[in-house]
Amino acid sequence: MVSERTLMLIHYLTGIGILIAGAIHIGTVFLTAPVEENLQFSNSPFAVINVYRNAILAASLEALLIMVAFHGFNGLRVILLELHQSPRWERAVNWVLTVIALVVIIYGTRTILIAHLIAQG
Repeated sequence: MVSERTLMLIHYLTGIGILIAGAIHIGTVFLTAPVEENLQFSNSPFAVINVYRNAILAASLEALLIMVAFHGFNGLRVILLELHQSPRWERAVNWVLTVIALVVIIYGTRTILIAHLIAQG
């Protein structure tokens, strides 16, 4: 089992990673072309769906998905463990939130892959 100290270190690192990756993502959306072009779903070279054409950008969105999922569900785990403390409760919260986080990551990955395949044409 991973120690609480390690989980919190990963929690802090994912928080910093989310800030950096989010800033880069928002910066590229607003700096590469007019916002109206970047946010449309047409065939313009800057359309939202075309972000997924580039495998590196799609992979970076996947990394952002994983960081946000871990950070969010670990934060919820910490809150729930503070509300009630017992070994049985801790095991249940850990298992339930791990399964839900994995489902969210799998669904998000599926969505990113579908968008990547659509963008490829």
